[in-house]
Amino acid sequence: MMRPLPVKTTFRGGGNRKILTFNFMALLGAVFFLFFALDFYIPILPFYVLDVGGGEAAVGLLMGLFTFCSIILRPFQGRDLNRRGRKRLLVMGISLYAAAGVGLLLLPPLPLVFIFRAVQGFGWGAFLLSFNTLTLDLAPDGRSGEALGLMGIAPPFSLAVAPILGEQLRISTDGNYALLFFIASAAAVLALVMALLVKEPERDKSEDQKSPLLSRKVFLPSLIIFFMTFNLGCILTFLPLLGEVRNIEAVGYFFTVFALTAVVFRPTFGRISDRVGRSWIFLPALIVAGVALIMIALASTVFELILSAFIFGAGFGAAHSSVMALAADRLPVMERGVGMATFTGAFDLGIVAGSSIIGILLNWLDFKAVFILCAAVMVVPVAVYMFRTRLRVYMP
Repeated sequence: MMRPLPVKTTFRGGGNRKILTFNFMALLGAVFFLFFALDFYIPILPFYVLDVGGGEAAVGLLMGLFTFCSIILRPFQGRDLNRRGRKRLLVMGISLYAAAGVGLLLLPPLPLVFIFRAVQGFGWGAFLLSFNTLTLDLAPDGRSGEALGLMGIAPPFSLAVAPILGEQLRISTDGNYALLFFIASAAAVLALVMALLVKEPERDKSEDQKSPLLSRKVFLPSLIIFFMTFNLGCILTFLPLLGEVRNIEAVGYFFTVFALTAVVFRPTFGRISDRVGRSWIFLPALIVAGVALIMIALASTVFELILSAFIFGAGFGAAHSSVMALAADRLPVMERGVGMATFTGAFDLGIVAGSSIIGILLNWLDFKAVFILCAAVMVVPVAVYMFRTRLRVYMP
């Protein structure tokens, strides 16, 4: 029997040039609320783990388990995304995250905390993949960078708000974890409601076909994002310790300034990259972010740290939206699932690698040395890109 020929996936109704449609705004709401549910845990879960008998090693292991579970199934989810649709995986991922969050409401012992966070990790991976792919599906032709930049507002805005709110509530309620976990669960439920409102663009279906688990077409963008998030993982994990060693108070404001700056720069430079080309944006942006890492290495005051946060947010935000758009440019519609699984997997692997490798290096190096090393890592993609193009300026 002859195998059916593949049917090219197309979207109906693609003539709408608007980005901010009802579907897009509903998806944006879902993204914000689930990131809020994630970021709200940042100043809460470590203390809960300590209170139920875990140590600092358990805190680190819990974070690693969540990230590992979010990555491990993503290639398979990416292939499934092409076969069965984006919204299905979006709703499934948010539902898993919300259900495990309800489990945390029971104030479980430490072993169950690990189980619930593992389930949340599986859900988180499905969510990341599906919402990024849906964003591309909803973007008008030629405006993928702008659409990704606008959708990219939600994660840093959540990072600017949720951890500070969680910390203040934890202190003011004297560690009322039932209330704190309820707020995180409520945010996840709101994300699910918003996701259910999203209408996935209609597409011409084809028979299920075998496809690779990873995409070679996005190897370069994935490599770039890996090096970028290597440094982000270092900052998220070790910047508070740097502040403690150098007696710099209010390190938390670094994350607020970084996040708010990224909110502004992601959509702005995503739109510009649609017009002038991706590498015109991400190459200088990576250098700017590298300069910011050197500033962090040398910082001794709150002002210097906040200034470095602004510069890092500008460089990272501009580079992120243009590099993701570069990945999208290389993916036909039918390959978006596998391609975005590869790209987002590299994003998370970079965070894990950065926190793990820098943690090991800190046994021999001080904070100044490791952050200067991170600055060098940040500009590695620039050298790779220039080598790839044989040292001539080439704008894709």
